[in-house]
Amino acid sequence: MSQLLGRIAKISSLVKKQRLCFSELRSFSTAATPYLLFCETNYRMARTPFGGAVVDINLYDPRKKETVKVPDQYLFKELQCTMKMGSSRGWVVARNIFDSTLYLTNIFNPCASVSSHKVITLPPLEDDAKARISSISLSASPDQKDCVLAAKSSSSPFLSLWRPGDSAWTRIKVPFPASKVMMYSARDRKFYLLPRASEEEYEGPMDLINKSSDDFPQVTLYQRFPNSDIPVSRQEQLASSIKTQYLVESPSGDSFIVYWCNERSLYLKKGEVEPWNGKNPPPIRISCRSKTRTFVVFRQDLEQGISSYTEDIGDLCIFLGQREAFCVSATEYPGLHPNSVYYASSGTGFGYYDLSSNTLHDVIHEAPFSWLTPLQ
Repeated sequence: MSQLLGRIAKISSLVKKQRLCFSELRSFSTAATPYLLFCETNYRMARTPFGGAVVDINLYDPRKKETVKVPDQYLFKELQCTMKMGSSRGWVVARNIFDSTLYLTNIFNPCASVSSHKVITLPPLEDDAKARISSISLSASPDQKDCVLAAKSSSSPFLSLWRPGDSAWTRIKVPFPASKVMMYSARDRKFYLLPRASEEEYEGPMDLINKSSDDFPQVTLYQRFPNSDIPVSRQEQLASSIKTQYLVESPSGDSFIVYWCNERSLYLKKGEVEPWNGKNPPPIRISCRSKTRTFVVFRQDLEQGISSYTEDIGDLCIFLGQREAFCVSATEYPGLHPNSVYYASSGTGFGYYDLSSNTLHDVIHEAPFSWLTPLQ
């Protein structure tokens, strides 16, 4: 950890709806913690025989409620013309915008020492090299022998699996309409896919891998239990919102389904603003913006076979975004708000939601990339 990143930048207190400000700091705690990653800034060419660039990496620390900047960081040549596609376990998958080459790297995580920085070139996706990856999930860090990376493209009926050292992806046909929600369960040692809501129930096999012929972790359709009764006010919020589902597992093995409920407003040509329910085709507009309304959490009760509505997840903090969801203990990471859902997206900015009081705390309206899980 002592080799981390040279000079580090600092802190500026966040004021609601104010733009982020990243300023200098002489010291920085290298303790593992969740971070929110923003786009790099101050891009300039590196003066090395290997090429590459030098950038400032911008982050938000939810424990200290501070923005930090890691200045003058070397960006490997392979990552110069890339777009970040997803993140899992603190690692980021990036795709070259010209030839669709995929890379797996930990250099954007400030908890990774300079000496441990890696860029791993992944095989091309066979079905459609230009397909936009909608979700990724790692079973473990690439440094560990049981590491498997799963990737799902929104336009492909296949799930692709890769192990360090593999020269090609192993493709698994997904015989049901899967959503982009995917999770690796450390408890069950499986990858779970959450099916899309459909009027027709899928009646095929739940497990997609023949374990007698393959040593990959099993890939399984996640079986949702019937929801328990919930307060009428919460039912109304669910019914009137544009909902995004997430599947997440706690460090102790409890699993949750979380609904992120948004309200969208259309900004029309004449300057008017009107709500949109997401169902009917929107009228001609200048822009469409999302506003977070609430979060609804269901704990999956395996013994009773029911999905129990809850406003109490103890000291847990659930992190949601446009990438893989994860969950940590506030006891293990002091400064986080226990019994809360932290959220971040390009459409809503980021903040946290206190489940016990059903209170939304907007931190700032800025477009982030993703929450980064503490490196393991």
